[in-house]
This record gives sequence, structure tokens and C-alpha cells, in this order.
Amino acid sequence: MSNQDLYRSIFAACDCRLINLSGSNLAGSTDTFAGFELANLENTNWERALADRVVFRGANLRNANFTNAILSGSQFEGADVTGADFTDAIVDNAQRRLMCRKAKGVNPVTGVETRESLGC
Repeated sequence: MSNQDLYRSIFAACDCRLINLSGSNLAGSTDTFAGFELANLENTNWERALADRVVFRGANLRNANFTNAILSGSQFEGADVTGADFTDAIVDNAQRRLMCRKAKGVNPVTGVETRESLGC
């Protein structure tokens, strides 16, 4: 299911564990209470997405673009955020600090450093 155009799609309360959406466009999507544990979300676009209380534990978020996304209450424990861009995203402070511990890389689309976008 990779490389899909899922613009403004709804994944509310979705059990999306282990799903492969790599390279997909999820901009403007609504993903409240969804579970993307251990999912492959590499190179995905989440610009302006509403991803409130989403579980991204252990997910591959390499080079994902979360610019202007709402990520309040979402969990990122063990997620790989290398090259991800969180510019102007709303992220809980505890999760931001957690991601800052391992944040590295530059997003290949936006050119923004992951650490800078998280405010590390």
C-alpha cells in the first residue's frame, strides 16, 4: 500500500500496526486515536494533518514531513525520526524531548534539520 495519495483521508481509531504507507501523501488527513505501531511511514507527507493521540511507537518515520501538523497526545517511543521535519508542528513537550535524544538528519524535501525542527 505504499506511494498512495491519501490526501485528507480519515484514519480515526485505525489499527494500522505494521502497515506500509512509505512514500504516501497523508497531508491534511485526520488520524485521531490511530495506531501506527511499527509501521513503515518513511518518506510520508503529513503536512497539516490532525494526528491527535496517535501511537507511532517503533514506527519508521525517516524523512517524514510533519510541517504544521497537530500531534498532541501522540506517542513516538522508539520511532526512527531521522530526517523528519516537525516545523511548526504541535508536539507534547515530553515527546519532543524524547525525540531530541536521537534526532538527526536533514529532511530531503524541506531541507530542514530534524533537531532544528523539534527545537532541540
